[in-house]
Amino acid sequence: MKKITLFVGSPRKNGNTSILAQALEEKIDKTRFSVEICYLYDYDIKPCVDCRACKKNDLVCILKDQMSQIYTKLEESQIIIIGTPIYWFGPTAQTKLMVDRFRPYFVNKKLSGKRGALILPAGSGEGDCDLTIEMFNRTFEALGIQQLGAVTAKAFDIGDVKNDTSAFEGIQELADQIHVIQ
Repeated sequence: MKKITLFVGSPRKNGNTSILAQALEEKIDKTRFSVEICYLYDYDIKPCVDCRACKKNDLVCILKDQMSQIYTKLEESQIIIIGTPIYWFGPTAQTKLMVDRFRPYFVNKKLSGKRGALILPAGSGEGDCDLTIEMFNRTFEALGIQQLGAVTAKAFDIGDVKNDTSAFEGIQELADQIHVIQ
């Protein structure tokens, strides 16, 4: 059984990002995939301090925090989905903390061959997501993660995403893409 982990970088567990993540989780075939939703704001993640220890010896981060739990989830997953609302044209700070700590994977290649996707609600919709999509396209490429795509949504207030039918169509398309993965 393949594992999918959805990393939700929103501080709101009932917000638009969570609504979309839960909609995707509901559409996944549970006979072939196990799915976990991981709320990043539940974890204490320290910022990368550019010590470069991850580029030596065991090729792992030496910071002691709860990112170690996220590393385990990343490494056990075949499909990594990152959901974050767009704050000032980029991911939330908690999401960026996680991404900055991906540095060991640039050298140890433990994420190479995995698949990745994005869920990105933004107040003005898709137009505000372009910089974040590009950031993740480059991040995934550098780590050897095959990009499955990005679902964007126009949503600002909690629940606004429920009015964006194209976002739920995108969730269905992403689920369909996942289901053809062998």
